[in-house]
Amino acid sequence: MKNIPIFDSISHPTISGDWISDKYNGLCNIDILINQMIENNIIKSFAIGMKNIGSYDEYKYIELLKPYGDYLIPIAYYDVYDDMSITDIRNKLLYIKKIGYSGIKLHPRFSNFSLSHIYLPYIISFANELELSVLLCTYFYHNTEKSLYNSISSLNELLYTVDDCKIILLHSGTVKLMEMLEIGRSFKNILLDLSFTLCKYEGSSIDLDIKYAFDNFDERICIGSDYPEFSLTKLRERFEYFSNNLSINKLNNIAYKNLMKYCNLK
Repeated sequence: MKNIPIFDSISHPTISGDWISDKYNGLCNIDILINQMIENNIIKSFAIGMKNIGSYDEYKYIELLKPYGDYLIPIAYYDVYDDMSITDIRNKLLYIKKIGYSGIKLHPRFSNFSLSHIYLPYIISFANELELSVLLCTYFYHNTEKSLYNSISSLNELLYTVDDCKIILLHSGTVKLMEMLEIGRSFKNILLDLSFTLCKYEGSSIDLDIKYAFDNFDERICIGSDYPEFSLTKLRERFEYFSNNLSINKLNNIAYKNLMKYCNLK
């Protein structure tokens, strides 16, 4: 079903072309990414900058992405730290919006913050007010001090406080996918993203959970590569694998329609 287009929920082209791990250095070149998108009928992708990776700089990064606006939707890294203020938050988000970003990524592990951070609900709500998409990483396994306390339970508490806000939950808790699906039943404004999870656990019991999600949550999930962690060819292969016996309507929802609708794109 390669004729079905895919909206990749997360990719990481970088300014230098390099990534966290040396084995991916050079692969984050934006032209390599665009070529993979064309080859695999990936019509759009969130292009997400990452703090201290690949020479990331907010202004330079969006300038890098501008010539590829038909394919790439710019998402800024949003750093959360202890001594921030409401004024800091507003000024930063207004600046991100002004220079052309379409959303922000919140990364508890890299920024080393807890989901119980006092200002996190305000960040999410003000970003929603500015119509900036909010992408929150839900891969909780790391050895940074504050992120050790992040869990499905603390996520549930956060979502309760921002119940009226739209949030894309990146990776859907990885090995906690079934619990995340249940969270999705309770909080109707979230979109469950299967990037990384879709490709990482191939051949494990998680495949059954992903199949269940495809079968039963087609209006609440989206997919992505987390490039360069996984190629867009692998993303396409995994989508095709889980596509058997599903209606075209469900496949379109999962592949691109849910994200397009969520972000008010045509």
